[in-house]
Amino acid sequence: MLKFTILLYGLLHSSLLHASFNYKDLKRQYDQMVNEPYLLIPHKESYFLPLSYNDNPNHEPYEDIEQLSEYSERGEYTRHLESEFQISFMTLTNKNIFGTNFNTFLAYTHRSYWQLYNEDWSRPFRETNYNPEVFARYVFDDPLEFLGFKFMVYDIGLEHESNGQIQELSRSWNRVFGRAAILTGTTFLSLKVWYRLPEKESLDDNPRIYQYKGYASLTAKTFVNSSMVQLTLYPGTKYAGGELTYSAHWKNSIHFYTKISYGYGISLQDFDNETRRIGIGISLGDFFQASLKNQTPRNQNEL
Repeated sequence: MLKFTILLYGLLHSSLLHASFNYKDLKRQYDQMVNEPYLLIPHKESYFLPLSYNDNPNHEPYEDIEQLSEYSERGEYTRHLESEFQISFMTLTNKNIFGTNFNTFLAYTHRSYWQLYNEDWSRPFRETNYNPEVFARYVFDDPLEFLGFKFMVYDIGLEHESNGQIQELSRSWNRVFGRAAILTGTTFLSLKVWYRLPEKESLDDNPRIYQYKGYASLTAKTFVNSSMVQLTLYPGTKYAGGELTYSAHWKNSIHFYTKISYGYGISLQDFDNETRRIGIGISLGDFFQASLKNQTPRNQNEL
């Protein structure tokens, strides 16, 4: 966890050395986006990593397969090299509910790990995580400011996350959550806290998930010219994990993309297996990347 904390400090320190981005420009572009009917808005990252190497694959869920006679002929079912992709979007469902600044959204994130190079086992999708959400979002007309941090937006919502498998391989949980976005310099911070809705002990797929995923996550993304560095931390009560990504603009909304995953809590099926993974590929720009390329960095006193 100390390594991730040092990286987070470095991102924040670096952002303060650069000019800030204009909040009012961001707010105007956000309002224009949500005014478009039936528009699919970027939510989390959307990316495709054709090369994703995991130094420590999780073989435990596939022990039954490894007992088959074909296993010795076909080789390992879970191999180090695979592909990974994620698609994530949201759409507005109601605007200014009860006459307030709250808007409600539906969101969906789909993340898959694909054994693309495992021809012997018919290139299976090793794991897929399905993550629908519904939430209410409040965006401040003028950000709340404290010690150089500008509190921009907060969400309150409900989400389900599952790997869609049968009981023996099932991993799922339901959460209520709060999420806040904060701007400092050229860095955006997103803090998400949650409470897991209780399940019967006999139906609980993940009785120890708090040890690995904890009660919160923290994401920091900072922009330097056309590049973005993002760090996400998963501080469990006993273990921790994190993901570090770097993207550089290529053309239009497409970016070169590299991601390093290390530790626990990275995916549902492997939440209690230490991940050591690196992948390269492309990504689509998120809301901040799409917005920031249309504005010019300004001094702090212009916000």
